Amino acid sequence: MTQSKRFLAVALASVALLGLGLKENEVVNAASVKVVTNHDPYAKPQQTKDWANAKKYKNYLPVQFLGINDFHGGLERTYTANIDGHSYKNAGGAARLASYLNDAQGYFKKANPKGKTFRVEAGDMVGASPANSALLNDEPTMHVLRQMNFSVGTLGNHEFDHGLAEFHRILIGAKPNMNEASKYGYTSILKDYPHQNSKIQVVIANVVNRSNGKIPFGFKPYTIKTVKQGKKSVKVGFIGILTTTMPSLTTYNNYHPYRYLDEAKTIAKYEKILRNKGVKAIVVLAHTGANSADNQTTGASVDILKKLYKIDPHNSVDLYIAAHSHQYANATVGHTKLMQAIYSGAAFDNAIGYLNPKTHDFAKNSLVGHVYPVQSASAEPTIKDDAKVAAIVKDADKRTDALANEKIGQASLAETILSGRGHSLYSEESPAGNVAVDAQLYETNKLVKEKHAKYTVNFAMTNTGGVRSDLVVGKDKSITLGAARAVQPWYNDLYVISMTGQQIYNVLNQQNYNGETRYLLISGMKLKYTETNSGANRYHVSEVIDNATGKPLDSNKRYNIVVNSFLHDGGDNFTEFRKAKLVDNQIGKDTDFLVQYIKDMSKDGNSLVAPTADRKQKQ
Repeated sequence: MTQSKRFLAVALASVALLGLGLKENEVVNAASVKVVTNHDPYAKPQQTKDWANAKKYKNYLPVQFLGINDFHGGLERTYTANIDGHSYKNAGGAARLASYLNDAQGYFKKANPKGKTFRVEAGDMVGASPANSALLNDEPTMHVLRQMNFSVGTLGNHEFDHGLAEFHRILIGAKPNMNEASKYGYTSILKDYPHQNSKIQVVIANVVNRSNGKIPFGFKPYTIKTVKQGKKSVKVGFIGILTTTMPSLTTYNNYHPYRYLDEAKTIAKYEKILRNKGVKAIVVLAHTGANSADNQTTGASVDILKKLYKIDPHNSVDLYIAAHSHQYANATVGHTKLMQAIYSGAAFDNAIGYLNPKTHDFAKNSLVGHVYPVQSASAEPTIKDDAKVAAIVKDADKRTDALANEKIGQASLAETILSGRGHSLYSEESPAGNVAVDAQLYETNKLVKEKHAKYTVNFAMTNTGGVRSDLVVGKDKSITLGAARAVQPWYNDLYVISMTGQQIYNVLNQQNYNGETRYLLISGMKLKYTETNSGANRYHVSEVIDNATGKPLDSNKRYNIVVNSFLHDGGDNFTEFRKAKLVDNQIGKDTDFLVQYIKDMSKDGNSLVAPTADRKQKQ
């Protein structure tokens, strides 16, 4: 090729790339997409030094995106938020979150009086919630989100917990079907609760009905919003994405009606459609995880973005709000800002940029994003609780207190029984987790005896992700219904299954497989394992002891095990459970069994004793 032809080819390619909606003066080589970890040393936007200069962009349209993820009905839940090496104790709470969002928006408006703010969420707003939200089927959470003016969101896996139809009901504020609600332990207090439309527009591009290939419930794959300032206007597109690992995250009945399309391919498809409509400022709300630590950012979201750049190096995705992994993340992948604000409202994303009305895209390097903590009133007294959100929470407390505060038993010590959340023990074993799995074994055998069934249950297993909270014990050693429900909020069905000793070894060796951090809680057995540091499985279970006999399992003998419906369907990639034989599917609910177990252990002056976490022994 001659030099003149080369020049012509490059020129034509450049024109074509501009037509495809490249970032201003930017071409990204898909083969070498850079991942640069950004940093968040400050607790408030007012302290941050690298915001783009508003005066420099006075002829542009300022826009702000305030995002949250994985709220999980955390109306009053607090915990230590770890952000870029900084720890913020007692972070979170809906009334604090609302005020922090208002404060961040106020600061943005002060520099940009005509700027536009979008409040967005990346899924798992509901599910695995504390009692003051869960007992009202998370409708108080939807009220809170409405009050905080969230306008666009997407689906997370927990929006499927009670079936997507039920989430759609609370999204639009329809009345509940009380017969259906009773399956999950909800009472008449739900019927009397005011039902209102959340006003959140859910966008989801990669979930389609298995029956007809259409996106369910009339959800749209994307939405377009217009930012106006006088005669100037720029359109902003929002695409919604859900992780394709859904079959390992919820029960068969919940996930199977739908197909989950490849995340990167779906983004590429709709991002191109948006560009063809003249929309070049594009935000992806994605329920896929990310993690920034030790100056590196990794996770499914990074992999998806890299794949997107491979499919289309000229994509116009500017901002990717991540979720699902409950971790902190802030990075730039190619030209795309990637952020995740931990979970449960303990932090929020804040991205500010300037839209060029001529190119209809962000001005180059103007989009800056940070993650900030939602600090407690004692840590940041200048920010007061939002009164309207606090009133919604107070009302939910009032409606649920009688149930949530009902004493169901007592512990031997006035000490909270810890779960693996926030203070995991090795191999994800925890005292609260052991209480939950012991409850399933004990109550199942009690029920089997009452039914005069011709079998006994040897073991129980449950997933660590099913234990959502510490078991809170009062100063008087009391345990309440609300405390128990916070530990196991699911109302999962329990099944008795039959597996050979070899199958039990197989499923135990699916823990932490291929880098997964999924573990099983066990009852009726103990196991010994070694750390291999090689191959797909870091740990190898070498011996399993049956507590009843004190002997190792016989590989050829069949044993009965109680598991929840999630594991029975192969959830958390424990696929070996799918090979088991079903013995009994009319056992009960995990939440009910935990409540009854605490009652049983507290009878006749007795108390619940926190089990020692010694069931998994490293050799």
